[in-house]
Amino acid sequence: MKVRLPQNRKNVLQQPLCSEEDEEVTFMLDESAVGLSVEQDFSYTWRDLILYNLSVGAKQEELEYVYEKGLKAVPTFGVIPCTATFGTEPYSEQPLMPTKKIEGLRSDGTLHMDHKLVIHKPISKEGKLHLEKVISAVYDRGEGKGAKINVDIIAKDEAGDPVFTNTMGYLNRWAGGFGGPKVPHSTVVIPEREADYEIKDAYPENAPLLYRLTGDTYPLHADPAFAKKAGFDRPIVHGLCSLGYACRMMIDALFPGEPERMVSIENQFRAVALPGDHFTLHVWKTGENEALFRMVKDSDGKAILDYGRMTWK
Repeated sequence: MKVRLPQNRKNVLQQPLCSEEDEEVTFMLDESAVGLSVEQDFSYTWRDLILYNLSVGAKQEELEYVYEKGLKAVPTFGVIPCTATFGTEPYSEQPLMPTKKIEGLRSDGTLHMDHKLVIHKPISKEGKLHLEKVISAVYDRGEGKGAKINVDIIAKDEAGDPVFTNTMGYLNRWAGGFGGPKVPHSTVVIPEREADYEIKDAYPENAPLLYRLTGDTYPLHADPAFAKKAGFDRPIVHGLCSLGYACRMMIDALFPGEPERMVSIENQFRAVALPGDHFTLHVWKTGENEALFRMVKDSDGKAILDYGRMTWK
C-alpha cells in the first residue's frame, strides 16, 4: 500500500506523535495485525503514585492523594503503564507497543483518538505488574483517511489477578483503504440539558513538564522547537494528563474520598490544551453509578475531552 500524506497535517485531535516532511511510504496494515502482542513488567512505589496524583492537579487538601499515610491512587494512574518508560522491563526509550511488529508501519503522525480504562481491583500504593499489550482491532477509515488501531493493555499483579485494562485507540494517518471494518461510533450521547456539575480548574504552566516525569517523555511536551515542528506554538499538555484531571475532579464531586469505587472511565481526545489554559468540566449524572462528561476550554469553548463516561460501584 502506498499513501501520500499532504504537508498540511495539523489536526485538532490530541497527541500528535511526530511531524516529518511529506514523503511516500510503503507498508501493509490490515486485520492480520490483530493479535500481535508484546509483554513487559512495570514496577512503581508510593513516590510514583504521589507524583502522578500531583501531576493531575492533586492539592494539599486532598491529603489521600499527596501523603503516604493513607495514600490512594487517582484511578487513572492505571493509564501510566501504557506509555511509561520509567519502571519498565525490558526498558524502551519510547513506549513499547505491538504495532512495532507491523513491518514497515510508521508511527510518526499517529494520533491518540480515544481511551478507556477499566479497574478490576483497587490500585495498591506500590506494586509490580505484568503487562500484555495486544492489538485488539484494526478499523478502516477509507483511502487516504487512515486506519484506527486499538491496543489493549492488560495489567496483572504478582498473583496473576487482573488489576486494570486499558484500550487505547490510535489513528494512523498513513494507512486506510484496505477494505476492513469501519470505525464504530461512540455509544456515549452527551445530554442537551445543562450539566449537573460545572467544575473549573486550570493547568499550571509546568503541567506537561510535571506529567512527563510519570514516564511519558515524548519531546512534544517539553521541547519548544519540536512542538513548532509539529505545528504548535509551544509544548502542549498530554491528553492523558487532561483525563487524569477529569477523573480526580469527578470523584471529588460524585464520591469524594473514595477513588477505589471507580470502575471505568472513557473519552475521546479533541482540542489541544496548552499550559496555563483554564477549563470547565461539565458533568451529567445519568444513573446511580454513571456520569457523562465533557471538558471545555474557557478561552474558546472547544472541547479538550468529549464523549466521556465514568462508572463506579
